[in-house]
Amino acid sequence: MLPITGYLPTSLVDFPGKIASIYFVAGCNLRCPFCHNSSLFEIKKESLISRETIIPEIKRRSKFIDGIVFSGGEPSLYDDLIDLMKEIRNETGLAIKLDSNGLRPEFIKKALPLISYIAIDIKTTPDKYAELGSPYPAAEVERLMKTTAELIEKSEVAAEYRTTMYPPIVESHERLYHLAEFVPAKANWFLQRFVSDHAYLPAAQASTSYSIEQLERMVTELRNETHRDKIFVRAYIH
Repeated sequence: MLPITGYLPTSLVDFPGKIASIYFVAGCNLRCPFCHNSSLFEIKKESLISRETIIPEIKRRSKFIDGIVFSGGEPSLYDDLIDLMKEIRNETGLAIKLDSNGLRPEFIKKALPLISYIAIDIKTTPDKYAELGSPYPAAEVERLMKTTAELIEKSEVAAEYRTTMYPPIVESHERLYHLAEFVPAKANWFLQRFVSDHAYLPAAQASTSYSIEQLERMVTELRNETHRDKIFVRAYIH
């Protein structure tokens, strides 16, 4: 079963350079305190979108969109999504973007030939993933993150990595510096300003974000120390 439980017909911002429709896949292998999509943690059968309706809807909208985004939740949990992506490519020719936390490289490997863009949410260094509800020990998280990064680096798929700058798990420049080890050289890396509105846990709702100025300083220091120029601030001002 592929638990698609949400649909946004048109987005101008979720697929760089393209007008896209977004399908949201329920279920996740993490429980990040700062998550804004916590309603997708669990699969609600009453909200499922029928698999049979998806291709006809995409075809109906194909004159108005350039691509399809699969987001979550965590889409990589479901191998059935590979078959759906193949069908979309064969039936419509539309570009496909995948959003993922990168912890299932075996899925990423299957998906890369079918997509043109991937966005990986890299949360923090592996030793802190236990605080995000990870079912894997730190050493396994490190292996999974490195494997995904290597697959993406070798592919022809455009990539971005993004880190939500939630202070309790990215509390220092040193942690960001070590996190850079898991970001492919070819990927754009965005340090995203944490927004407390609608966060999953009360502690996150009460947390204070880094200022834009602080994030910009972090980016400058990271660029200087890692010799990478594709590190950016992504700010959401509410």
